[in-house]
Amino acid sequence: MSERRERLALHGMSCANCSQTIEESLRSLDGVTGVDANFATDEGSVSYDPETVSLGEIYEAIEDANYEAASETVTVAITDMTCSNCAASNEESLLDTAGVVDADVNFATDEATVTYNPAEASVEDIYGAIEDAGYSPVRAVDGSEGQSSQEHQDEARNEEIRRQRNLTLFGVALSLPLLAMLAGHLFAPAWMDATFEGIPLGWVAFALATPVQFVLGKEFYENAYTAVAENGTANMDVLIALGSSTAYLYSVARLLGFPGEGLYFDTAALILVFITLGNYLEARSKGQAGEAAVVEEEVPLSEVEVGDRLKVRPGEKVPTDARVVDGDSAVDESMVTGESVPVSKGPGDEVIGATVNRNGVLVVEATKVGEETAIQQIVERVKDAQSRQPEIQNVADRISSYFVPAVILNALFWAGVWYAFPDALAGFITSLPLWGLAAGGPTGVGVLEFAVVVFASAVLIACPCALGLATPAATMVGTAIGARNGVLFEGGDILERVRDVDTVVFDKTGTLTEGEMELTDVVALPATDSGRVDGDAAADGGAVVEPAVTDEFLLEVAASAESGSEH
Repeated sequence: MSERRERLALHGMSCANCSQTIEESLRSLDGVTGVDANFATDEGSVSYDPETVSLGEIYEAIEDANYEAASETVTVAITDMTCSNCAASNEESLLDTAGVVDADVNFATDEATVTYNPAEASVEDIYGAIEDAGYSPVRAVDGSEGQSSQEHQDEARNEEIRRQRNLTLFGVALSLPLLAMLAGHLFAPAWMDATFEGIPLGWVAFALATPVQFVLGKEFYENAYTAVAENGTANMDVLIALGSSTAYLYSVARLLGFPGEGLYFDTAALILVFITLGNYLEARSKGQAGEAAVVEEEVPLSEVEVGDRLKVRPGEKVPTDARVVDGDSAVDESMVTGESVPVSKGPGDEVIGATVNRNGVLVVEATKVGEETAIQQIVERVKDAQSRQPEIQNVADRISSYFVPAVILNALFWAGVWYAFPDALAGFITSLPLWGLAAGGPTGVGVLEFAVVVFASAVLIACPCALGLATPAATMVGTAIGARNGVLFEGGDILERVRDVDTVVFDKTGTLTEGEMELTDVVALPATDSGRVDGDAAADGGAVVEPAVTDEFLLEVAASAESGSEH
């Protein structure tokens, strides 16, 4: 890879010596060939060999010198990853992009968190890197009726769920007759006809399996090609495409006269249907697991800016982080602080967005909006925690990267052994207290056909889907449930260490109870004389007793109470 040159915006320099310190810090790195830091313009440039030193290490060296290089962080959703190897391919492509400082791709959340140098890279470059890896980023569309990036991601994820569901239903509709034919041959062969409406059952099976192979299999073939031809890796899709294609192509060859005994169209189709069903259930579980990190907002806040004044009635949520400028009330902050008792607020006090105003009307001035608010920072902490990998996940990812090639080699080895020594292996297997050989063994269906069955079986049963998904999914669910219950974890590595905790110490009292009122008693008061005497009301001078509470009076009281309420 050729040498790169990065322009940097530098912060924290106060004199010419500062620029020299940065230059010396960077020159100490292997692979850095040229450095220039300009104190007058707060800018710099560095030339380096990306094969020897990364841009992330350059940024760390600047930070170690107590200065800062400008960077921005963006989270991009990716909807078509199917295994942890897909996440690794995206991560590698992003890190190879000029200007990208760091990249973390999480298969469980379908998100890439990328830190980049805004002087050299843009969000479009990040989209391009993901597309170059063969995957589809969810682009933030300008002017899309105020939709947030979270809404775009949810929309894309829901579309992916619908797509997988439709593919599953299509595959099931065509595979059920194949399953019925398979069951008939296994359990009631005497009742099975060789034809259906005059058409041989083999060609009927071909007609049913072919649409499944090309409609459901298209995604696996494309992903397998991308993984092998473009990324130089082998992922789960390679195993699925290889196994189902072996069964399908062998069956087609049999129909066209290739010597052999059986057809395996049902195997080829059902494998694709079951894997697609698994993808559908996986997409649904990902969406449900991440819901705890989503904050529900009743009122759009896109037009609120810092300095705007907002009126908060009793019972309403404070719309954003703000400072009280008028009014007195008590605010329930238990969702953020854990305090069970509402906190008194008056002019000059800070209030936190999404906390509940209990009584009194407050006029507040917005101090933070959008991503800067406390509640959004909590959401970001949850997302960051979901992206931080525990050590066990790093081990699983390393295993996954070698797993697929090992499976293919193992399948080829045993297929070759069965083809070369069928009698010896068949005699050994039949002597064991196990079920009989699949498909009747090499003597039942032919040596070559049985070797093909061995190869396809070894490839298909070894798909490492769970290996790459189990740990990130557990991390995502654990952090989400913790957030729902008011407990924030710094990351999956912290969850991994929590199992060794035997003592939890709380720093103050009043945080272990729920700040929710509940009805405990109902007390009925005795009746009282509610009338009043009007001595001028009677024509004969007598007194008339009128009700003290009229309908008009009740309406006036209700209207007065309603004027300061959210109801």
